[in-house]
Parts: sequence; C-alpha cells; structure tokens
Amino acid sequence: MDIQIEKYKLMEWLINLKDESIISKLREIKNSRSTSSDWADDISETEKLLVEAGLKDIEEGNTFTHEQVMKEINEAYGI
Repeated sequence: MDIQIEKYKLMEWLINLKDESIISKLREIKNSRSTSSDWADDISETEKLLVEAGLKDIEEGNTFTHEQVMKEINEAYGI
C-alpha cells in the first residue's frame, strides 16, 4: 500500500464530505491522539509487562507456528 496515495484519497474524500457526524468523529479521533511518537508511552504498565513477557517468550523459543495453532484448533473444533 502506498501510504501517500491513501492519504491523498482520504483528503479528497474529506474535502467532499458533507456528513457533520463523521467530521465530528474524525475531530474526536484527532484530538484523542497523543502527541507522543512512541506507542509505548500510551499503554498501561500492565500492558508493558505483557509485551515484555511476550518478547521474553520469543527469545526463549516459547512460541507456536501458525501451522501448529491451526492444527490444534482443527483437532479441538473440527474446523
């Protein structure tokens, strides 16, 4: 996806937008965005601990492949 093209398409759509409720929602999204450039600044300490635990699991090889997960789901639910 070319992000610049997508932004131009969104700008064009926004310029022609007449629905005030959508404009209000977009304003809310804009205003709720943190000025921080690092997503980690916007998550709770619990979420940070969970991310760190997940990274540790990856480092220690405590992971499953997609194929392993799908096999287990198929066996458990017959999907």
